Amino acid sequence: MAAMTKLDGLALKFRVRVEASLDAMAQDAELKRLGVQKIIVVEGLRTLATQIAYYCRGRMKNPADVKAIFNAAGLWALTDKEAVTPSTWTLKSRHLEGKAVDIAPSRDGKTIWWDAPEAVWARMGAIGQSHGLEWGGAWQDKHDLPHFEEPEQ
Repeated sequence: MAAMTKLDGLALKFRVRVEASLDAMAQDAELKRLGVQKIIVVEGLRTLATQIAYYCRGRMKNPADVKAIFNAAGLWALTDKEAVTPSTWTLKSRHLEGKAVDIAPSRDGKTIWWDAPEAVWARMGAIGQSHGLEWGGAWQDKHDLPHFEEPEQ
């Protein structure tokens, strides 16, 4: 039996574009020059329970309630700061359709480099866009640097 990956469950056409983008990012000399050793797939297809848990962050008054929802959804143990920090603005994420993926750079090949310089995120975004993906970092009203999705048809 083949091992499951974070790309499993993505819509086929979208997955092909994501894989091409990841390959290009892995080979990109500019990303390497900027210190990126690896691109990590953070999340692809998402369950509704996970989306609801993310949506609760920063909206519920009691951090303990948010932590309980994360626990019930089988997610990681949140800190109080994470519980009060919003992480999504919608319950209709393209992740629910298998048409969105979150990816992030890594300097050591293991740990996500969340505070990478803007140039790293911009280069990743440009590569994804060159493969027909919509990049959340290019959105005018809300920036979502790790987010790539299938453009609306």
